[in-house]
Amino acid sequence: MASVFPRTEATAMSGRCPDVVVHTPWRGAPVVHRCRPVGVAARVPRATVGRMGNVMVCLPASGGVGSTTLAAAVAVRAAAAGLGVVALDLDRAAGALDVVFGVEQDPGWRWADLEDVSGVVDGAALARRLPSSCGVAVLSGARDDGWRPPAEDPWLDIVPDVVAGLCESHDLVVVDLARDVGVLAAIGLLVDAAVVVLGSGVAELAAGAVVVPGVRRVLATARDAGRPWQEQPLLPIEPWAVIRGQRVEPDLEELVTDELDVPVVAVVGNDRRLRAELAHGLPPGARGRGAVVRAADELLLRLTAQRAAA
Repeated sequence: MASVFPRTEATAMSGRCPDVVVHTPWRGAPVVHRCRPVGVAARVPRATVGRMGNVMVCLPASGGVGSTTLAAAVAVRAAAAGLGVVALDLDRAAGALDVVFGVEQDPGWRWADLEDVSGVVDGAALARRLPSSCGVAVLSGARDDGWRPPAEDPWLDIVPDVVAGLCESHDLVVVDLARDVGVLAAIGLLVDAAVVVLGSGVAELAAGAVVVPGVRRVLATARDAGRPWQEQPLLPIEPWAVIRGQRVEPDLEELVTDELDVPVVAVVGNDRRLRAELAHGLPPGARGRGAVVRAADELLLRLTAQRAAA
């Protein structure tokens, strides 16, 4: 794999790499630029990457509410609409997005193949190396090595460069995220929409009352810290809520909206067809019907409207 990655910063700065120039430090570290990306990676400042697409993060307020299923459905529906889409599994402890897409045994790159990345990746080149399903390239595979102390995990340094490169070359990057403050903070400057999936039970809603303001706070901090000091503050990213429950009364939607100060974009009931689709190796949304599909479409419409208004 080493041949497709740029030389290390030490090599670049030693004068043996004529197509690399060291520029002003960004966030306290040398920023290395190539004249053109070679292979899959090239060092550019993340905040100034020529953004093409949007980054949507889906995360659960509590366990078992189907945020991975929703993330997959959003990606599949976006691809069905003709968009260039990549789905990323950023659950570093127990990610299973490749299983949901049915590509866990397909050849292609996983996170382990990117451990030597130094710089914002060439998103188009990376996507061609990923397994795919229903037009969605899937980057996953953190399950076997995610259980390690965060201080020993260099993965967090790689993740923003991968997300930045992919959103430079695709219309949409859908991120399946656990309740992981460190990962959300690492990509916070790149996030355009954050979807929190809430359960309808008392304990699940109590968890949402903690997670929703926490997401809002982490994104605000990341966006404030990531902008050059002389620029105007970036517009805040306000979370969106999706409620998962079999029978959700309108009063509950209003309560969530009022108490958590978030719009409830959709309500998703139990869908028995999803289990059948997964059993046949089809990702959620592949058949274009059901409550999850309707929720995914609502989220995409909202994202489109937000981008048009920006």
